[in-house]
Amino acid sequence: MRIRDLALTAILIVLAALLITNSRSSSASGWSGIAAQPAAAGAGIADLQWQTVVNNGFTIPDGNTNFSSYSQPSVNSQGTIVFRARSTGGQRETGIFLRRGTTGKVITLADLNTLVPYPNNLNSRFLEFSAIARIAPNSNDAAFVGLHKPAYRFTLPDGSDTRAGTAGIYANLDSDLLVTGASKLAIAPDFDYFAVPGTKTVPFDIFPGAPAVADDGTIVYKGNYQIDGVGKTGIFLRRLLNTPGGGTDRAEMIASSDMEIPGLPPSAGLIEIKFGSTAPPSVFGNKTVFLGLDNEDDPHFGGVYIAETMDGAPLTRLVAIGESPENPQVEVPELRTIGEGLSFDGKYLGYWASWGDEMKTIRLYCPVDGSPELITYCNRVDPRSIYDEDTNRWYQEKQVPVNQGIFIYDLLNHRTYLVSKTETDFADFVYWGYSGKVPGAGGGDTDAEPPRWRSATFLAVSEGRVVFKARTGYFGKNNEYWNPIDGLYLADPLDATPLAALAVMGMDGALFDSALTPGTMPVTGVGVEREGFRGDKLVITLAMANEEAGWGGIYLTTVRGRLQPQQLVPERDKRTVPNLKRTAVR
Repeated sequence: MRIRDLALTAILIVLAALLITNSRSSSASGWSGIAAQPAAAGAGIADLQWQTVVNNGFTIPDGNTNFSSYSQPSVNSQGTIVFRARSTGGQRETGIFLRRGTTGKVITLADLNTLVPYPNNLNSRFLEFSAIARIAPNSNDAAFVGLHKPAYRFTLPDGSDTRAGTAGIYANLDSDLLVTGASKLAIAPDFDYFAVPGTKTVPFDIFPGAPAVADDGTIVYKGNYQIDGVGKTGIFLRRLLNTPGGGTDRAEMIASSDMEIPGLPPSAGLIEIKFGSTAPPSVFGNKTVFLGLDNEDDPHFGGVYIAETMDGAPLTRLVAIGESPENPQVEVPELRTIGEGLSFDGKYLGYWASWGDEMKTIRLYCPVDGSPELITYCNRVDPRSIYDEDTNRWYQEKQVPVNQGIFIYDLLNHRTYLVSKTETDFADFVYWGYSGKVPGAGGGDTDAEPPRWRSATFLAVSEGRVVFKARTGYFGKNNEYWNPIDGLYLADPLDATPLAALAVMGMDGALFDSALTPGTMPVTGVGVEREGFRGDKLVITLAMANEEAGWGGIYLTTVRGRLQPQQLVPERDKRTVPNLKRTAVR
């Protein structure tokens, strides 16, 4: 099907979805043939003014090529944006960039020409930047994970030379200096402050996900390591100074897989159950929240915990596996799974969760864009991949919960709000990506996790409002969506107002990017990150395309006041999304 036909289909599906009443479709509960009701009833288009942070027309600073792909950006309450971006064509360029609103210059924090900061006596430069970059809530301090060749050479006790340090967490504390926040160099003399807390020379193996950063420059991160050959994980912090190496303060521990899960129910019995997995944390002020489970693949105990951002602080559970959310405005059964991507603004916690035992099989075809080594591994090497003769493509299948929802928890009033759910609003909130380190591939971190399909949900909360990514569409016999429509939606559960559509596949890209001619490029992809909504500042990524070309960028808007409580209906005589009546946002 041509892109023009896909765009028309997308527009018609969105229009039909916006006209749906509150009645439940006949297949909503059974999930046979088609998905649940394809969109939230009564959702209107949010009336917001968007500004371009960066798009494919921007030249990468000090480079010769233009930006062409973007990770989900992070934003602080003043509108400073930090993001990872890449180019295509010519010499590959990739890096971590920062821009203060839409008027300042695009600043390079680190790219492939940047020397890894101290400790680095081998003049090593960055090779890649994994995950996303994150920024503090109310300052310009930013942090990210960088991969590189060994950066430090030193002498072992037996007199032989060795090299170490192929990955680390690096931070820019609103200055021209890049500092090392965490590193694999604990085994090198004089760098024991990088060691796993409670040890002197045990190094971290990898830093999965993206580190959070507080307003005072403290980084909070997930780290994996080994002791006596046993793999372990945990949530750690390090207080940084704007000096080489980030100062000499030692890493501190908030939680680890040596810690018994606190607050276990009586059903756990007398068996000691420890954290088997942790997820990258979020931080606001002096508080850290994270997901900790007994078993990542099949959790029975654990949940979301909050603690002071300090060594050994007591953990308080906010949301629990196997229990209903606290004081919900709508009754919800016991939660079965909770998403890793927690959004936290100090008072409100946003999260995804599922309930019930009903599952759905999703077919995931191997990627066609991205790393050639990763594509080849998925198609021909990964033993879990299956060849489909009808499509001449390789795929894997995964189980997805049927009953899912987006939640907000009010920490002050101990109140839970179910923002949206699959049964009545959308078909899915879960998205999949194939990622990891291909065995034997050159460059990067040799200890990185091998390739596999990883699921994620995307939402960002600010002052009780939440922006989330959701999918509508029909489900085919091969366990795949037919022309799925992804969108970003804004909800204000505290005011109980209808959902507002921010950006939906099929909408006119010129609504967001003034560089585009109206009606030429529909939106084909949308993205938001857990720190993409801070104060009244909201930042998203969009992809657009037509038959001849593609386009994309990062876009910023200001969301003032509360949503107007009006139910909206599209103009029936217009067949384009931009002519929909709009939900006013003051």
